[in-house]
Amino acid sequence: MSYVAAKFQDPFDFSVPIIILLLLFPPLRGKSPAEPVTTQPLPTGAIVSSITTIVSTGGNWSTGLFDVCSDKRICVCGALCSPCLECSLASRHGECFCFPLLLGSTLALRVSTRERHKIRGTLCEDWMVVCCCWPFAVCQMAREMKRRPVFQVYEMHQSPPPVKNALV
Repeated sequence: MSYVAAKFQDPFDFSVPIIILLLLFPPLRGKSPAEPVTTQPLPTGAIVSSITTIVSTGGNWSTGLFDVCSDKRICVCGALCSPCLECSLASRHGECFCFPLLLGSTLALRVSTRERHKIRGTLCEDWMVVCCCWPFAVCQMAREMKRRPVFQVYEMHQSPPPVKNALV
């Protein structure tokens, strides 16, 4: 009987397949299996720069729906020309200046403002406020965007320019 046939007679002897697997797939070094991967590998020579900012989140609206006199400038602009204030609000929100001309845009802006700043409320409440008290809703959103500026976190990875082959 040859050595190979004798070696595989024991059905529970896995030494040869395990050795082959260890040679093909060496164990990971430095990380235990329970630790998650937290960073991705970067190309050699990559430049990493990150900007970290603090975001104010949560809670209720900073002003009430009818606190129009808490900010005189927004109050006057909302009283004289609410559509102009809403166009300005859409522009500051990152949308097209003409976005408020679309049907349902005020509701979309209000929901987006509430979600962006993690303000408590429901879609039904937003709909009621926009339908019943439209100019007050626009003024409240403008005051909120003025009091809670949005900060964004950016992480940029830049690869060095490719090096041309010097021999060619």
